Amino acid sequence: MNNWLKIHSIHGLYALMFITLIAGCRKANDCDSDQIDQSRGACDVTLTEASSFVMTINGSQRLFTSNSIPNHKVGLFGSGSGSLNPNAITAQASSYGLPLQPVFAATMTPLLSTSGSGPASGPQFSFGLLLNGVELDPVAAEPFPHNSRLNPNANWEWNLEAINVKIGLDCNNAHAQPTGKYHYHGSPLNFLDSINAVPGKMTLIGYAADGFPIYYQYGHAIASDSASAIVRLTSSYQLKTGERPGNGRSAPCGLYDGVYSNDYEFVPGLGDLDEANGRTGVTLEYPSGTYYYILTFPSNNNPGKTEYMGYLYLQNDLQNE
Repeated sequence: MNNWLKIHSIHGLYALMFITLIAGCRKANDCDSDQIDQSRGACDVTLTEASSFVMTINGSQRLFTSNSIPNHKVGLFGSGSGSLNPNAITAQASSYGLPLQPVFAATMTPLLSTSGSGPASGPQFSFGLLLNGVELDPVAAEPFPHNSRLNPNANWEWNLEAINVKIGLDCNNAHAQPTGKYHYHGSPLNFLDSINAVPGKMTLIGYAADGFPIYYQYGHAIASDSASAIVRLTSSYQLKTGERPGNGRSAPCGLYDGVYSNDYEFVPGLGDLDEANGRTGVTLEYPSGTYYYILTFPSNNNPGKTEYMGYLYLQNDLQNE
């Protein structure tokens, strides 16, 4: 079995997004740094392979089978002129099991390991599975200095923020791995349209690896009151101020601008959500209340960052068989 989502349940996740292509550089006080690039490829390709996704309940488990083919148009991937990356999207044989009644773990599990070496460093887990069978995998494998994740001097504390750099994403903030697996690094716009995730509506979009649900943008103004208004929920992360402490060789320098995940900091109470970009409250699917994650949008506090998901509350060893 291949690890894909292994997480500790409690109430958090802050994974942050990935692959191999870097943006240009910008000059800040004579210091070169990677540059923000939020360009996206057009989604005008209809895949010949149909999407296949089934969710069932079996005892204490929520089970999923999927071929990882999205139910919407995508960008151009594979060989050929204009391709966003050389990896063609292909069907997978994926199955997952999540706890039906998830339990908070004693500590959060980061999606990105900033220490260790080899497989113990870098992205460790995908965040979750959306309701079309495609993984939400926000963390990119792009450590400083971005010449190779296998570089023994790779500095994972300064990993590129996937949705803020040029890594060949289409309009769904997604691309294909070398295995052909299509996956999302950020908000999957065409998928959201397909499930009618409109403003002012609290929409269930998937489940995190720890079993807790994922909703898109909106929730009740008073988390415990189903009669309260539906409002856009905000993250409690913000850009740091000033300049990075690095020398430009072992760690990046330049102004904090959001190109690296470490450019952001968590400020308790700044927004509506906790460090894992979630909170506890009532929803249509969970009228008695549950912990849930929110896929958020940029705000004045975190410009250029679409969602801040990097931790999970994992009590469950979730694997793709």
